[in-house]
Amino acid sequence: MTVSRRRRLVGTAATAFLAVAAVLAVAQPASAHNSIVSTTPAEGSTITEQPEQLVITTNDNLLDLGEAGQSNQIQVTGPGDELLYYGTACAAVNGPALVMPLQLGQAGEYTVVWQLVSTDGHPLSGSYTFEWAPAEGQELAAGSAKPACATSGASTVEPSSEAGGVEPESSSGGLSGDVWWIVGAIGVVLIAGIGVLLVTRRKPEPISDDQGTDTPSGP
Repeated sequence: MTVSRRRRLVGTAATAFLAVAAVLAVAQPASAHNSIVSTTPAEGSTITEQPEQLVITTNDNLLDLGEAGQSNQIQVTGPGDELLYYGTACAAVNGPALVMPLQLGQAGEYTVVWQLVSTDGHPLSGSYTFEWAPAEGQELAAGSAKPACATSGASTVEPSSEAGGVEPESSSGGLSGDVWWIVGAIGVVLIAGIGVLLVTRRKPEPISDDQGTDTPSGP
């Protein structure tokens, strides 16, 4: 292999590597979904004063689809044999947080079930519990047989995972954006591989003038 061909091979391989790295670097942010940073009240905590609101905070802005109670929801149920809900209004998106007004009732364990939409469009959901031990003088709510957003057409949220959330399958048709990024990266790798093969194919050495036919010498 001549020096010029070796240089062409190195240059082609470097170009292919940079192209694949660029695709993967762009695809990485696209595949990142929101994650839960904190909850108020906190999971497993015991509170003694009315929280006034429940907050699910994530690491990035949430996607607000403009349909209250449909995609971004929080539902809080309390202790007792009767299933009662204690949210006083629909949950609202506030940047990276999902917020719902909350007044608790009788003492005991409360269950929070939440559902939200990441900034990339992927839904997340989960659940957790906390204890309510009201201090003296706290005003207790009666609770409701239906979620606060039931009149908006929202259905009861079912937790798909333990606290912290796991992404359920997207309900939209076709391939997700993440899949297309992966397909694109594979395509770049294949094209780069074909290019390297074409460059490295062994070509016949050209016939030099010294290897030509002998000419008869003069007298």
